[in-house]
This record gives sequence, structure tokens and C-alpha cells, in this order.
Amino acid sequence: MNDASLSLDPVARTPRLSDVVSERLLAAIREAHLPPGAKLPSERELGDQFGVSRTVIREAVRDLAARGILEVRSGSGATVARVDSSNVSDAIALFLRRKGLLDPSKIHEVRQTIELQTVRLAAQRGTDEHIAEIRRVHEHLNEVQADPEEASLADVEFHRAIAKATENELFLMLVDSLSDVMTDVRRATAGRLGRIQVGMQQHETIIEALERRDVEGAVQAMQEHLLDSLNVLSQAGTDGLPMPVVKRGARKQS
Repeated sequence: MNDASLSLDPVARTPRLSDVVSERLLAAIREAHLPPGAKLPSERELGDQFGVSRTVIREAVRDLAARGILEVRSGSGATVARVDSSNVSDAIALFLRRKGLLDPSKIHEVRQTIELQTVRLAAQRGTDEHIAEIRRVHEHLNEVQADPEEASLADVEFHRAIAKATENELFLMLVDSLSDVMTDVRRATAGRLGRIQVGMQQHETIIEALERRDVEGAVQAMQEHLLDSLNVLSQAGTDGLPMPVVKRGARKQS
């Protein structure tokens, strides 16, 4: 008997009803421009408006809560979540933990995209107060350099101060969203002999260019700093860089 040759088309998967409701509810929240903390109608009211059961509404709300869009508290219902950079940072950390070891070259590509532009704008737009704050953070790093943990945090804060000097809150949020990842990466390299001192020298060169309002000089100094970081990360990568962990708690806001 000859085998029959069948022509079969993939079966389209119909979205679950709760998924459809979830997306429509999200669209309604966006269209209404509901602010953080705004209270949603009750499950019964939502069910009546969507024409579905309370069980479907409960699943849809649970999905939006898991995505950080809603907050649900027993007895008080669902409200629009207060989203900040920590939500993005946690999502990035979870994503990287699923992907495996950090790739130093990918970290470098992202840092170049963000930090070369932030230092350029900081040189163009930063006020005297902004530049003074960058130097203050740099001096604090000098004070805590013997403590790898504190030095790692101060190093991240240095780059955050530069982002703040752009006077573009989106750059600050981007840098904040990567701060947990970058702190963990710095922990992996801070203990290397002389590493902190080298980084501080590079920071000093960046600051001096910012103080002169030397845009191209600041960009060049940051470029050299990032390339050096790539080399150190690549060496550390032979042993495997640690995965970032999801951290809960207040993040510094400006």
C-alpha cells in the first residue's frame, strides 16, 4: 500500500477569551489616559460591560497585574500601577536570566548607544550644578574604592549623574532600567587588581572634558572608557558573568 501524501494547513489558535479582554482593557486604559493609582470598575461592572463572566475578568486582570500594568489588592480592587524604571529593570533581569550568560559585546553595544549620546548631551546642556554633581559622585567613588560593593554602586551612580545632566528624563529612565544589570556586572570586575583606579582615571578625563564643555572630547573619553570596560568584561566572561537578580525596593528617583 502506498503512503498517501496529505496537504495540511496549520490550525489557527483562537486566543483565550481572557486574553482578548486583557488586551481590550489595556487599550481602554490607554485611551482614557488613566493616571497611576486610578481605580478600575469592579469585576461585576467590567463583566457587564464586556459581556463576560467575572472569572474571565479576574483572569484578564491577573494577566495585566503580572505584566506590571495593574495593581490588585484584596478588598480594594484593581488600580493602574505606578510604573517606573524599576519595573523595566526587573523585566530586563528576568529576561537575561532566561537567556543564559551575559554577552559582553551586547552589553557594549547597548552602552555605546546610550552613553555616548548622554555624555554628548551632558556636555552641551549640563548646567554648572550638573557637572558639579558628576564630580561629587566621582569623589565619593574615590572615598569608597576599597569596598568593591560600594564602589560598584558609586560607579553606576556616576553614569546616572551624566544621564541626569542631559535634562532628558527618558535617558535617565533608560540608565536606571539597566542599573541592576550594570551593578552586577561591575561586581564581577571590581575585585580585579587596579580595576577601580583605572576606571576612576577614565572618569576624571570625562569630567574634565565636561567642565570644558568639550563635546567631542567628552565623547572620545567615554568611548575609550566603554572599550576598556568591554575588554575587562570579555576577560571576565571566560569564567561566566553572573546573572542579574530581580531586586525589589525603592529606586532613587529624580
